[in-house]
Amino acid sequence: MAFAAQLGALAEELVEALTQSSAQTAPKRFKATCDATLKSLRSQQYLRTNQFEVEHNLNGLEERFRVNHREGLADALRERLSALQQHPSKWHPEILLLLLELSDQPTFKTKLSDLDELGQEEEEAGAALRWEDIAREDGWDQDANLWNTVSYSDDSADEELEERSADESEATSTSGDGLSAGRSAEEFIIHPEDRSALDSVLKAQEWRRQSPPEDPSGHIRKIAVSEAQVVREVLFMLQGLDCTLFEHGGSAVPAFQLANMAWETHRALMSTFGEFGRQLGILRRFASQPQRVPHLQALQDCISKHVRRLDCKLSEIQSRLASPKDEVVVSLMAMRGELLPWLEPLFALSNIIAQVQEAPDLDTFHYLELMFDETSMAQLTGRLDTCEFLARIFVECFNIYLRPIRHWMDEGKLLPGNELFFVSEEFGNVSLSNTWQGRFKLRKTTDGRLHAPKFLQPAVSKIYNAGKNIVVLRLLGSHVTTLRRVYDEPPLDYDTICPRGCELAPFADLFGAAFDQWVQSKYRKTSTTLKNALFGDWGLNSALDALQTLYLMSDGSAVASFSGGLFAKLDAMKPGWHDRYGLMAAGHEAFASLVDASRLSISVDAAGERLPASQARASVKTALPAVKINYRLQWPVQMIVTDESMAHYQSVFTLLLQIKRATHTLHKAKILQNYWTDHDNWDERALFYASRSRLLWFCTTIQTYLATLVLEPVGRQMRRDLQAAEDVDAMIAVHANAMKQMVDQACLGSRLAPIREGILDMLDLAIRLEHGRTRASGVDGEGGESYLGTLGEIKADFDRHLRFICGGLRSVARASGNAQSAKWDILADMLQAGYADER
Repeated sequence: MAFAAQLGALAEELVEALTQSSAQTAPKRFKATCDATLKSLRSQQYLRTNQFEVEHNLNGLEERFRVNHREGLADALRERLSALQQHPSKWHPEILLLLLELSDQPTFKTKLSDLDELGQEEEEAGAALRWEDIAREDGWDQDANLWNTVSYSDDSADEELEERSADESEATSTSGDGLSAGRSAEEFIIHPEDRSALDSVLKAQEWRRQSPPEDPSGHIRKIAVSEAQVVREVLFMLQGLDCTLFEHGGSAVPAFQLANMAWETHRALMSTFGEFGRQLGILRRFASQPQRVPHLQALQDCISKHVRRLDCKLSEIQSRLASPKDEVVVSLMAMRGELLPWLEPLFALSNIIAQVQEAPDLDTFHYLELMFDETSMAQLTGRLDTCEFLARIFVECFNIYLRPIRHWMDEGKLLPGNELFFVSEEFGNVSLSNTWQGRFKLRKTTDGRLHAPKFLQPAVSKIYNAGKNIVVLRLLGSHVTTLRRVYDEPPLDYDTICPRGCELAPFADLFGAAFDQWVQSKYRKTSTTLKNALFGDWGLNSALDALQTLYLMSDGSAVASFSGGLFAKLDAMKPGWHDRYGLMAAGHEAFASLVDASRLSISVDAAGERLPASQARASVKTALPAVKINYRLQWPVQMIVTDESMAHYQSVFTLLLQIKRATHTLHKAKILQNYWTDHDNWDERALFYASRSRLLWFCTTIQTYLATLVLEPVGRQMRRDLQAAEDVDAMIAVHANAMKQMVDQACLGSRLAPIREGILDMLDLAIRLEHGRTRASGVDGEGGESYLGTLGEIKADFDRHLRFICGGLRSVARASGNAQSAKWDILADMLQAGYADER
């Protein structure tokens, strides 16, 4: 069990290292891969040889030798085993086991004298025959499929081919046997009719078998080769064939030199052609390698087609030189000039392939980026033929890469198992309201880069949103299939991207314009349809009206009806002020005519329920932030009104409720009720009325500022921006930005936290003033001095808080310099103006 657990852990580590996935990122795929790996490890049949069993068998063999009086043979075996232990290797058990299996009665058939012959080396009369030479002569040294495993499946078509070949071979052998009966070998020798032609060919090829000559001083000289033979060898080399003057890597063989040409010139010229062959070899090898990625297969097909065209051109040159119709001058330089227009575009492509092969760990679309950049560079440097050559290949390969993108934008679906596309779907259950932002993600690399070509990244957001539009429309029940028939997809070929007359325009700009038009053809219609569905079918405007009524208190009478009962319970210090059912009943009664009451719930959080009634009444900071309003929106609307925006709505509601609480408390004292008794303690009553007037003015100023300069203008602008938004992402951003502006301009942001606390302290002064009046009305005259002192403290605190609020608003406004800083200045002026008028 311990081994099984260890094997499972090692298998998971192996899978995570090879696939770059884990149980957290892709649990289903990771588990399936681990299970398959464990099954393969447990059921594999190629186990290692038991080295202890081999050692035991060898010891037994030595003992058998001694029992049968073969001490010399036993000593020789022990001596060689001891010597073998001085050179340990992991393959020794396998080798020794093979020797044991091959042995046949070694006790009786082995001769000790045979050991002396093992050290003798046989002299060879000529050069040793090597397998490398045989492979090169027979042509199977470059056959990569030679050592592939043969398929033994029952339904293979190879059996039919083998049976047919066997039948043909049998028929040929039968007929051959009949013809060869009674004939000698001499009768099958073919004698050439034109011996002189054969001799001329052999003489022309003598240079291949010549040994390098020596000059009189003993220095080895080069083998002279005619220019015609060099041209022939160069053509063979460029076609990827074996030749004498060039090695497989393209380097020239230094033993040969072009006749009547200096060595330095010959070496430079041959190095040039060798470099040509090396770059063409990169293309040929890449085209012959198996590829599984579709756009790499498209690149292979393009390379193969252009290399075949080059081979046809080379064959044409060979044909022209082999059987000339007119006088032909054989010239390497002339052939080089003729081939350069064909080779230069291929060399640009070869450099791209070489860069990709130097970094195999990069993404498979990296060659598309390199091809895009090289096309732009070729255009800038004036290589227009190379630019068109690369652009056509790029467009053809890019259209293959575009297939999963087209499928995503048309169907809103991802191809299964496609790890190359930059959009991925999250595993697990995702709520409908989180479909837009949580169901799909943009795939990124480990260093945080987007898993997409660089030239494609400006359009990634529209591609991403177009597919999500289809997904959401399908969930909404819209007829997505009919939408796709409305528009026609514009072509995305070379003639469309690079039309005639635009040769001077940068390729990057031409591609960007054409691709943006292609994306817009799929993106604009679905985005407009989804936006219309949100506003029309799912009542986005009605939902915003409900939020404005509940959280922003746009209807004063409904808010007064709800808050009046809540404040009365707080003032009466009733323990059940936070009763959920009572709050919901009051809310439904107050807002029933304005919103859908079935979606409205009002409650107090756990911290508020634990507050004593006296603390809940004493400050606007304790109980009121615990009052939570929840209005359940439909899930399509929740895509626009996010949880973060709802938190901003709640914070604005809390501030407005706190202002309502202070205003309600200040209005409890009626001047006419104490008209006849005010003259008894006129100083005390005058100070009370002055403080009450200041606090009422402060609360009214804050309320006016919020209603006229913050909530109404921002809300109206938000409605206009939502109507003009391009897609759902823009609508989410518009709404979130509007709520952020409301929070910041209402002094609820993190930067204005001290100012917000100062405003709440001012609101607490209103509650403190009313509580002081209530206590003073119930005590005897001896408590007048303490009440008068309380009023003095309230006045002093009011002046101090007001100076702090105004100064803080002006300081933050000067430091910020943004749009809302102007409104902070206006609020400071409003507060400062009222204070100055009073003074």
